[in-house]
Amino acid sequence: MKTTSKIFLKLALLISFLCITPFFSGISNMLQQNGFLNAFVYHQRTIDESVSIKNQLNLLSYNTNLTIEDDFQFQTTQDVEQTNDKQDEVKQEPKTKENEKTPDPKPAEPKDTGKKVYIYNTHQNEGYADGKTVMDAAAILGNALEEKGVHVVLETADFQAYAKNQGWDYNQSYQVSYNFLNDALVNYGGFDLIIDFHRDAIPREASFIEIDGKTYAKLMPVVGGLGKNAEATKKIASTLSDIMDAKYHGIMRSTMVREAYYNQEVTDHMILIECGGDVNTFEEVKNSMGILSEGIYEYLTR
Repeated sequence: MKTTSKIFLKLALLISFLCITPFFSGISNMLQQNGFLNAFVYHQRTIDESVSIKNQLNLLSYNTNLTIEDDFQFQTTQDVEQTNDKQDEVKQEPKTKENEKTPDPKPAEPKDTGKKVYIYNTHQNEGYADGKTVMDAAAILGNALEEKGVHVVLETADFQAYAKNQGWDYNQSYQVSYNFLNDALVNYGGFDLIIDFHRDAIPREASFIEIDGKTYAKLMPVVGGLGKNAEATKKIASTLSDIMDAKYHGIMRSTMVREAYYNQEVTDHMILIECGGDVNTFEEVKNSMGILSEGIYEYLTR
């Protein structure tokens, strides 16, 4: 008992000594100056505001990276109405019994499917034989889906500029698209389908198919076999391929499964699609976008 009392007495004297000396304040200052505690605290990295992801995500709009002609630019309902109003203001020829015609009926608005799709290009500079890129093809696909009543978020931010700002190179392309993909999910909510649109590098004879005298760039789904959603992605690829092949036999190449991720671990509603190769004309790619939009529409609404 006496031994225990002595121990408590010594501890009390030691604590009192430390309290009246600058011991504790010195330790505190040392930790703060050395940043020791900061090593255990997570600090979110902020990027340069000039490449803010949120500011560069656009709903069916495009920037200077896109080269599609004016007749492929997106139009909203408001744009169409304004155009019609301007045309109505033009002086009309006086109507007579000879030239009076029944006006053409206004085209019906597409039925809203309630489905939402996000389209982006991890490798934005992948080009076709006549200078167009996969971004141009993605824009046409997005417009075709919008005309079918599917809501499309088309990614138009400059991935290369973003990578350069982060000090990254081409090998980190999927890290770039991963960041934008996750930001799109935060800003726009869930998507019914996410498409990473690419093109392949294949011989000419494997890149196209002729159907009823018209040539089309062949399409191919690619699955990252290492991701946790590999089986779900394979199912999307298989279903979409069956739909497309039933409509246009031979337009789809066999699904390729690779030992990779392709960001497909982010969601089980995602697919990577390759359209043609560097040897395809953009006309062939545009032809295929019409068919692909039909297949995606049926997949989403079946």
